[in-house]
Amino acid sequence: MRYLIATLGLVVLLAAPCGATGGTDGMDMGAGTAQSAPEQDGHDGGGPAMNGQDTGGHDMGGHDMGDQPMDTDHDHAKMMEEAEQADLPVGIEEHLGAQLPDAVFTDSEGNEVTLPELADVPVLLLPIYYRCPDVCSLLQGSVASILPEVKLAPGKELKVVSLSFDARETPKDAARAKRNYAAIAGDAFPAEYWTFLTGDQASIDAVLKAVGYTVQKQGGLWAHPVAAIAVAPGGKVVRYLYGTSFLPFDITMAGTEAARGQTGMSVKRLLSFCYNYDPQGRRYVFDILRVSGFTIVGFVAIFLAWLLLGGKKKKRR
Repeated sequence: MRYLIATLGLVVLLAAPCGATGGTDGMDMGAGTAQSAPEQDGHDGGGPAMNGQDTGGHDMGGHDMGDQPMDTDHDHAKMMEEAEQADLPVGIEEHLGAQLPDAVFTDSEGNEVTLPELADVPVLLLPIYYRCPDVCSLLQGSVASILPEVKLAPGKELKVVSLSFDARETPKDAARAKRNYAAIAGDAFPAEYWTFLTGDQASIDAVLKAVGYTVQKQGGLWAHPVAAIAVAPGGKVVRYLYGTSFLPFDITMAGTEAARGQTGMSVKRLLSFCYNYDPQGRRYVFDILRVSGFTIVGFVAIFLAWLLLGGKKKKRR
């Protein structure tokens, strides 16, 4: 009976973080970020990581996008909504414990590297594309702004890697991004420990498939989830951090777990129970009925278990 009560108590505790996090009527979890549950319908994790590729007319290995205007007319939330309505697989299926492949990429200085080579210490991997004007910029800008406050030694306990999933982008695009975000991070996180990568289609597909990250190309833009991935030394995936902004504590804990090689469930798996997506508001809203009902049922179950246990004790007397 004690085990029953403990189990029911755990159920209530699981509901508690939802209520604590959802004290407002709506929670903006990054409109158009990873807005579907980690297990995406139609995505089995084994298919190609990138879909709808319109590569005709492009030299995917060396097309310089540096002189092209940035995609300013870009509604990422709308693209995510359209992809969902069209039943196109866009999202993340968490592959905790997966090993990053030895795919070759090019950094902002033109050097060829692999992710396992870079991951001689814990790495925060940011799948993005450099021409993205909104969520990718928000993600990288947020990381850059909090890196000085992260309680991990740059280069010894943490590195950051931005990896473009647009094969048209080149080291020139990567170099431009590095200048921008290195300036935000400042001297507290030296630029040498934040690597910006581009690669060919085969290398990109290999990495995205390994981490369960699926995107859709729509014209010249991308519908994609937004997340940072904590990688252990040697290249093992240990945690997913969803959204466009984090606290220094989030990065510190992710890096610490990565150093131990310790995998962990993302907070999003829990929050997916607590929130429903509002397509009109383009954000997640707190589902108070679901969480309240679940909490009440939990308390009633614990109360009944307490009565049963109390009745048995009286009979023994």
